Amino acid sequence: MSFQSAKEINLEISELEDIFEGSFDEIMVVNKNGIVKKVNSVCEINYHLPIEEIIGKHVEELEQNGVFSPSASLQVIEKKVPIELLQKTRYGRYLHVRARPLFNNKGNLTKVVCYSRDLTELINLRKKLEEIEEQLETYHNELNEPVEFHGVISKSSEMQKVLKIVKKIAKVDTTVLILGETGVGKSKIVQHIHKLSGRGNQVLNEINCAALPEQLIESELFGYEGGSFTGAFKSGKEGLIAASRKGTLFLDEIGELPLHLQGKLLQVLQEKKVRPVGGKSYIEVDVRIIAATNRDLEEMVEQGKFRKDLYYRLNIIPIYIPPLKERRDDILPLAYHFLDRFNNEYQSEVRFSPKVLEAFLNYSWNGNIRELENLIERLVIISDDVITIKDLPYNLREYQNKRNNKMLNEIIEDLEKAVITESYKQYNSTYKVAKELGISQSSVQRKIKKYLG
Repeated sequence: MSFQSAKEINLEISELEDIFEGSFDEIMVVNKNGIVKKVNSVCEINYHLPIEEIIGKHVEELEQNGVFSPSASLQVIEKKVPIELLQKTRYGRYLHVRARPLFNNKGNLTKVVCYSRDLTELINLRKKLEEIEEQLETYHNELNEPVEFHGVISKSSEMQKVLKIVKKIAKVDTTVLILGETGVGKSKIVQHIHKLSGRGNQVLNEINCAALPEQLIESELFGYEGGSFTGAFKSGKEGLIAASRKGTLFLDEIGELPLHLQGKLLQVLQEKKVRPVGGKSYIEVDVRIIAATNRDLEEMVEQGKFRKDLYYRLNIIPIYIPPLKERRDDILPLAYHFLDRFNNEYQSEVRFSPKVLEAFLNYSWNGNIRELENLIERLVIISDDVITIKDLPYNLREYQNKRNNKMLNEIIEDLEKAVITESYKQYNSTYKVAKELGISQSSVQRKIKKYLG
């Protein structure tokens, strides 16, 4: 049997002391009577007290003095079982404490060891998220009733400005050019203009200039005489321009209209008459034309891809529809509008969770209203009673996670700034601040430069 030398024992004790002191968590050892026998330096950071003011004190005294509350070791001494609880310090820190009893070979309690980890930042973040959830839970009921005209859902000031312009120009027959990204609701605005106009009881026809091959667009728009080309009806066909007489014709994606047809369209706008393909005479037409595009027509004019004279003829009254990301006040009213619609359509009663609403508000919506509408239809179909974060597509969940991480970093940085500022005001010494906070002096100097200039 070999015995360790005193030197070896002291070396092991020294190593254990290093491990004890190097712990990320606070470690506190309390004897069976509740007296603090040993702590590592992390406790100085947690309680803002030097070690010598903690060792030798009864944990009940520390609790009564508000150093921390509640005391986990007191509960372990009383119950003789491990305890896990959330503890709050007098400086508002939150500690996750795990306390374990230690017994001798006779089963008698000898001491209690407590491990405490600072969760203040996480607790604050959780509280902030809970506040957001509470706000979002009541958001639907607290929403001012959004304005709805002929399918246009709007609460944002940006769209209110658009609708104000629409109301003014609807009563006149001037040509209108509607601009905006794909999916912002340009066709809804056209319907709104038509309904408010003196032509509201007449026909509203629509053609997407990008959806038809070039050879068909001309016959669809201008019509044709019988026998004009192979496959044509013998009796001919009336074009959409003539078919829209007394009403409105909506030319969507006008930027895709072939150049040789742009001249014919310009003639319709200027002379109010149309000549069918293969026809020899003109037909008088009384039609209001509204065009829309997601392209930069001015740039196309410079590139020779769009007629300048047609551009200026269409651009008498341009109306720009902002993308959804620029009118966030419309996101939730639209979301609830689509939810109600699809719940009714699919005989469902699903609802949004608060975190989903938060994700909606934070998302970029590059596909605009169309993306939101399509997403909610899918969610109503696939979700259970409550639409949760896990039901959202990957890209939307990732966008929300990145935003939450950014928010956590901002909260931690604000907290760090407050601690550094307060400590430096109190001690006016980077050395003392470093000792107080348990970090290096060089770190303190960098942080003071960052936060205090």
